[in-house]
Amino acid sequence: MSLKKFFITAVTAVMTFSCMGTVNVFAEDGLMNPDETLTDGNFTYELVNGSYTIVGCDANSIINAIPSMRNGYAVTAIGDGAFIGCSGISELEIPDTIRSIGMNAFAGCTSLKKVIIPENVTEISSCAFMRCTSLQEVELPDTLTTIGNYAFAQCVSLESMKLPESLTAINEEAFTDCWSLKEFDASKCSAFVFEDGILMNSAKSEIYRGSVELEGDLYIDNNIAIIKPGAFSGCAGIESLFVPSSVSTIGADAFSNCSSLKKIDLEQGLSILEAGAFMYCSALETVSVPLTVTDIAEETFAYCTNLSKVIIPEGVTSIGASAFLGCENLEKVNIPKSVETVGDNAFGYTTGEEDFEKIDDFSMSVYSGSGALKYAKENGISHTVADRNIKQIAFIIIAVGLVIAVAVFAVVLMMRNKKGASASVKKARKIEEKQQEEDSYEGIIDDDK
Repeated sequence: MSLKKFFITAVTAVMTFSCMGTVNVFAEDGLMNPDETLTDGNFTYELVNGSYTIVGCDANSIINAIPSMRNGYAVTAIGDGAFIGCSGISELEIPDTIRSIGMNAFAGCTSLKKVIIPENVTEISSCAFMRCTSLQEVELPDTLTTIGNYAFAQCVSLESMKLPESLTAINEEAFTDCWSLKEFDASKCSAFVFEDGILMNSAKSEIYRGSVELEGDLYIDNNIAIIKPGAFSGCAGIESLFVPSSVSTIGADAFSNCSSLKKIDLEQGLSILEAGAFMYCSALETVSVPLTVTDIAEETFAYCTNLSKVIIPEGVTSIGASAFLGCENLEKVNIPKSVETVGDNAFGYTTGEEDFEKIDDFSMSVYSGSGALKYAKENGISHTVADRNIKQIAFIIIAVGLVIAVAVFAVVLMMRNKKGASASVKKARKIEEKQQEEDSYEGIIDDDK
């Protein structure tokens, strides 16, 4: 399995799992009694509070419309997972009686090309149209207030969307990995604005989604505080990224699959790097983590296959699982003493055909007693202990200093002794000369007598 296929499969599984928690809610709760289930060959309905909810469909049926009435009861809801994986739907007419669309309702309907959401629907639930890979056109009603998490994730054929005036919330990764999404029409929506290829909130402090037509250098505006999860995922034309100090958070998968991104400039002020923020940026060469970041989340730089240099500053306390998994060009990394925990497969591993495999010739520089040293030992990764070397060097320097000090002291002492000896000799000579002078003087006097 290739790294890209593995990544897509893994991400899909995670997203699907995150949206599957209540798939059978309507089947288990709110049903008046077991006899109030109806099947008409295409759909399965359940009577809930006096109206029908569609809870399932025949995956092999070719369906183009949902009925508004059955057995004298209105059909008012599409339940969680009701049409999941129904590949026979290409266009679907949803009646105005429908008031709610559940989680995963149309997830994996790979032939669905167009959908018109009826009036009275106020929310598109999490993962409702996730992985509808042929979806090209979506009409949203003027009653819609919320687009849920992953609602249109991996709708890779979706190119544009018109936001209604009523819309007030776009939840996390609603448009992640929409690799054809070029523009939003937010002209009538007071809560959002689309400018210079970027969808933002009206205050222009949060980025929700970038156009896939963005290319070259991307300068984030100084007014931006948060780059939302999945905001630029799949924007393959971005080559350089400049993030100002105003940005405190880069969300999960924000720049994942930006395959041309070579350089990132992250200013001090950034404090949160969420999971997979730069995952699968295969052209990325160097990373310098700002001093203001304390935690590097799981898979943040996973599969950045061209990454060769990473600078992790003192102050970082944890590095998540698989944070640098698959960074096959990274030969060495220095981990500061402040790092207390290093997650599984964070460094020195890549994905093999069946399991994780070690990267040849990878090494770490760590500190004694640190989480990084524990990680290196547990995984059998080549490493050096930085402060042990420093201590050895310090010992040598001190020892040499002591030797030099002793030598200097000895020399000084010898010089003092030499000076002392010279003075004594001179004094003795002077006494001797004086005595000789006196003896000579007395001799002269004696001769005169």
